[in-house]
Amino acid sequence: MPEPFDLASMALPEGSEVLRLIARHPDLEALAYRDGEYLIREEEASQDIFLVLQGALVVEQAAPVPGGAPAVLACLGAEPSAPAIVGEMAYLGDQRRAASVKSSGRTRALRLRPAHVDAILEGCPELTRVICRQFSRRLIETDRALRALQARFALDPGRRMAQAGEVLFAQGGAAGELFQLVAGSVRLDQGGTTRIATPENLPHGLLEPEAYLRRRPHAATATVVDMAFLAVIGPEAREAAVRTFPDLVLALLT
Repeated sequence: MPEPFDLASMALPEGSEVLRLIARHPDLEALAYRDGEYLIREEEASQDIFLVLQGALVVEQAAPVPGGAPAVLACLGAEPSAPAIVGEMAYLGDQRRAASVKSSGRTRALRLRPAHVDAILEGCPELTRVICRQFSRRLIETDRALRALQARFALDPGRRMAQAGEVLFAQGGAAGELFQLVAGSVRLDQGGTTRIATPENLPHGLLEPEAYLRRRPHAATATVVDMAFLAVIGPEAREAAVRTFPDLVLALLT
């Protein structure tokens, strides 16, 4: 557990915003953390914000695989003339922590509540800049995460030209790819029957989407009649395909 400490023992710069903040809010807790002690734990729901006055911190997330080492996201340092703020996202509401923050060596910090941040924003321009830099860094991290998520769910098909007589897939074969016919025509042979498929008479131009989405064998053999232009969606994009063609998926499930 962290221990209270006497702020008078710290050489805080005379006239600093930290001293003014302490004078206006005597309820602020001054806490000393030992090496390895956590200020914040991942997934906990709390609204504590920490103004770190001295020491070093490690920001980490749980190991991606059970039993593995935690993933270190950042290492932060602070001193009386250049304090740091961690846990600032708690100011935006009661939400679970995205990472853990622990002390590296001995760390001294003030424990704040969202109302204390209001006071900083109203009357402490230097500390406000620290908070703004933190929010800016978090927005950049969020943007990167959203881009990665978008890439995961974006449909980015390959493109190819197929010549007359080329077999795209055979009846009974695994539906590892989804073909979208953009131009041309394809002959579908199934159980002694034949039909000609064109982009206009296929759902979204897709050839046997059910086999692909349900991971079932192809029900027919698809042979290019004349030169065809196709988009090819790989097996890794099934989730993206579901989000791209929701009406088709609903039709297949009902």
